[in-house]
Amino acid sequence: MRRVISGDGSDSTVATQSYLNSTDRPILRDLYIIGTPEDPKALYLTNHEAPVLYSPYGMFWPAVVKRAGVEAKIGLDAQALAITWSPGASAQASKTSSTSTASPYQLAAQHFYDNWPVLILRCFMPTPGDADTLGCAVWFGGRVQNCKVGRNSLIFNTKSYIDVLKQKVPSTVVEVTNTLASTAAVTPPAGDASVPIFNCIRPSTETYIVADCLSPVANKIYSGNEFSGGYMVFLSGPGATLAGAWSAIGQNGRWEDGNGNWHSEFTLYSPLPWPPTPGLDTFYVSTTPPLNLDDEGYYGFPFVPLPQAAV
Repeated sequence: MRRVISGDGSDSTVATQSYLNSTDRPILRDLYIIGTPEDPKALYLTNHEAPVLYSPYGMFWPAVVKRAGVEAKIGLDAQALAITWSPGASAQASKTSSTSTASPYQLAAQHFYDNWPVLILRCFMPTPGDADTLGCAVWFGGRVQNCKVGRNSLIFNTKSYIDVLKQKVPSTVVEVTNTLASTAAVTPPAGDASVPIFNCIRPSTETYIVADCLSPVANKIYSGNEFSGGYMVFLSGPGATLAGAWSAIGQNGRWEDGNGNWHSEFTLYSPLPWPPTPGLDTFYVSTTPPLNLDDEGYYGFPFVPLPQAAV
């Protein structure tokens, strides 16, 4: 049996086993967390008929939600799991130009949920709605590969976390200079202690961003194409309309506004869902991980073959 954790954080596996042995009609429910718990837009859903409080994570709200079966597998095969959620007619509101007010259907169409983490908990209730006494077991963990808009529903196609092991070379034994197998996240430019944060100004569009650097050095202009191949991620904040949106950067440089003032400019590979709001939308940018080259074009971990040729 899987380990069960009660609402106070204690191990309740034995008590849960006794409960299951004592009844032929146990009350079992699923709790879904789609997104990171600290994200205000994370989805807390349950197939119970009323709100459910599970203290380690908080309140889960009743929803029309179902999932495919969870299988126990031996080996490194990643399990695929589809979660279907029907937000209801009220969620099909008219489109807006802010991620904070956009409907789930609009966000799904813009691939907003892609790569979001997913956690499914199996809840054991001695009485309806009581999730804390016995608690929950982790039933599935993974990430959203894509979210499709169905007929009055959203379909989250997910894969378990073991999917990351399909890399040809284990990323845990290869340093960040291996760009095909590294797990490097944000990478600041050379000489900066942190990734730069920018504030959008006019005349930014969905594919062309003009901005001023806020930190680590105010109004700093970076050399041309220093962020080419990197990416930008928009931040949350008062009045922000693109929080959570991101795009890969094609080119970057500087732009003169006609009054002798220079600003940073970025050309994006993929368009944003709408233009940023000047003065309100901020974002951080990351360069690509550093790459050292030798005669073969790659300088990586000793005795590890080229990632393109590894089997």
